[in-house]
Amino acid sequence: MTLDQFVQDLARDAGRIQNDAFHKPHTSRVKTGRGDIVTEVDEACEKLIIDRIRLHYPGYPILSEESGAIGVEEDRPVWVIDPLDGTRNYSMGIPSFCCSIGLVRQGVPEVGAIYDCVHDEMFFARRGSGAFLNGERITVAEWDSLEDAVVSVAWVRTKTKRQRFLGCIETLSRYTSYFRRFGSAALVASYVACGRIHAYMQGGLSPWDMAAAVLIVEEAGGCVTDLTGQPIDIRNPKIEVAMANPVLHDRLLRDVVSHMD
Repeated sequence: MTLDQFVQDLARDAGRIQNDAFHKPHTSRVKTGRGDIVTEVDEACEKLIIDRIRLHYPGYPILSEESGAIGVEEDRPVWVIDPLDGTRNYSMGIPSFCCSIGLVRQGVPEVGAIYDCVHDEMFFARRGSGAFLNGERITVAEWDSLEDAVVSVAWVRTKTKRQRFLGCIETLSRYTSYFRRFGSAALVASYVACGRIHAYMQGGLSPWDMAAAVLIVEEAGGCVTDLTGQPIDIRNPKIEVAMANPVLHDRLLRDVVSHMD
């Protein structure tokens, strides 16, 4: 089995666990604070993924949202996984969640898969080979104006200054009122990659949120940086992103981010 197929099959199998248990009662516990929860489905998906990686790629380090770091990076690629991105949505019966699996070397993603089991949508990319949705090549939207752009803006309140992002929304509202917030960072990024959303900005993200997402958007022709315009390092524990097609991305940084502080 090729690496590409392994990653996609793994994300799809985790998605089956999610789909089978969706709309059923769940047990949950709080992790770091209010709203940050984990369910038995997160843990079941994580176990499946980690066990399968250990079987087929023994010795490779793993970084997971629920278990943290397993193994030492050294010079090997690291598996970075979010077994269920959008747990709060999932626990409330909102069909906006996914499984995200990325293979990252020295902070740069090389392979990534994001699977939405509700809609049976597999987003996949390998660096240098393009981005795909269910096997069909995808590209970011060509929209190059902030006027009436569909934009997702979000932040993690425990990791970022709320006022900065409220200022972002205030500035963007001069151009558009088409704001979206889906509650799953990896899925929002996938929607940027296939042109369903024009732009996405968020602060306070973790490596597992963006390990596959950054690659998929870049391979779809998008530009992804932090809010200062620097490349994303997946090893950063607090990631801020701005992503869109290159022209719109430049406008975001010039006309929006510059007014945030």
